[in-house]
Amino acid sequence: MAEAPPLRVLFYTVNGKGLGHLMRALAIARQMRRLAPATRFLFATSCEDPGVLWREGFHYVKTLTPEAVEAHGRGRERHRAMAERFMRAVFEGFQPDLLVVDSFAYGSVGELRPFLEGPWRRVLVSNLFLLQRDLVRYRESVGHYDLVVYPFLARDARGHPALADLPRPAVFAGPIAGVRPDDLMPRAAARAALGLPADGPIVLVAAGGGGGDSVAPVLARAAAALPLMPDLGFALLEPPLARDLPAIPWGPNVRIVRRVPIAPCLSAFDAAVSTAGMNSAAEMMTAGLPMVWTPLGAPSVDQERNVARWVKAGIGCTPSDPGPEALAAAVRRVLEPATAAAMRQAMAASGAVDGATRAAEAILRSGPRPPPRPRVVRAGGREHAQGEPEQR
Repeated sequence: MAEAPPLRVLFYTVNGKGLGHLMRALAIARQMRRLAPATRFLFATSCEDPGVLWREGFHYVKTLTPEAVEAHGRGRERHRAMAERFMRAVFEGFQPDLLVVDSFAYGSVGELRPFLEGPWRRVLVSNLFLLQRDLVRYRESVGHYDLVVYPFLARDARGHPALADLPRPAVFAGPIAGVRPDDLMPRAAARAALGLPADGPIVLVAAGGGGGDSVAPVLARAAAALPLMPDLGFALLEPPLARDLPAIPWGPNVRIVRRVPIAPCLSAFDAAVSTAGMNSAAEMMTAGLPMVWTPLGAPSVDQERNVARWVKAGIGCTPSDPGPEALAAAVRRVLEPATAAAMRQAMAASGAVDGATRAAEAILRSGPRPPPRPRVVRAGGREHAQGEPEQR
C-alpha cells in the first residue's frame, strides 16, 4: 500500500506592531516538526519581521498588517477583498490538511471567513483574556473550529464567562514558550553568542518586540534606574520592530542585544526587567529568570492582568512605585539568592514549562479532516455515490 502523504499545515497569524502571535505559532510549529518530521508547513503572516521563519526552515508568505487599512486609505472593505483574494490563492496552492490560526478567528478584517468551512481541519489558538468584550461573537467564531487550544492552564481561566458552553473541544496547553529547557544554551555559550562579558551578574531588560508608543515609557523608566546600579551589568534587548524610539544615553554598564529569537540564550542572564507579554514571560519562566515586571499600558489589554496573576503565584515582583529608586530596589531584591530560589520554585510549580509541546500533540492528534463520505442517491433503482458514474 502507498504511504499516506505528509500532513500539510497552514499557520495564519495577524501581527501589528509586535511578534507575539507569530512567535507563539512558531513555537508550536517547531514541536510539531519535532514530533512529526515529515509534516509540511506554510505560514501566512502579517508580521513585519518574518525572517525568523526562514532562518528556522519554515516557508512563509507575507500579508499586509492591520495598520495598512488606514495607511493605504482604501477602506476596510477593499482591504478585506484584497486580503481574501490573496488567501484564496494560498489555500488553492498549498491545499492544507490543517489550518492553525492564532487568536483572530476571522483574520484581521474577516478575510478568513470564506475558508472556515473547507475540507481542512481547523484549530484556533485562543488567548481568552483578550476576548471579554464580546462573548457572543467569540462563541460564534469558535464554532467554526474543530479544536481550541488555550495558551494557559485551566485554573488560570476558571470561572471565565467565555468558557461556558463552548461549542468545540478545548485543550489547555499552558503558556507556550519558544524554548524548552533542553533547548537552552549553556550560560557561557549564551553569553559568548550575545557578546556579553563572561563574568558577573547581568540583568536582561526586555520591552517586547514592538515599537509602539507604550514601549518608550518603559525604556525611559529603565534608563532612569540603571545608573543607580553601576555594579550590575545590563543587556537591553532591542525591540526588533521598533521605529522612532527616543535616543537614550545608556550607561557604560549596558549592552545592546539584537537577536531574534532571544529565547535559547536566556541562560546568559541572572534576572530580567520585563514587560508582561505571555510569550516572552513563558520563555523567561522556562529559563528560570527572576523577574521585575514593568507591564505595557494601552493599547495592551492583558499585561496588567498577567502581572497580577503571576505575582500572586510568587512569580516575579513589581516596583513599589513608579520612581527609579523603586525599580532599582526591585532588581536587587530578585537577585537575592533566597528570593530568586523562591521564584524559581514558583515557576516550576506553575506548570508553565513546555506548553508548546502539549499544544503540538493536541493539534497532531486532531489530524486532518476526513474526506466527506459520498452521498448515496438512487437512480434507476440502483445506489451509487454522488459524482460517480452509474454502472450500466
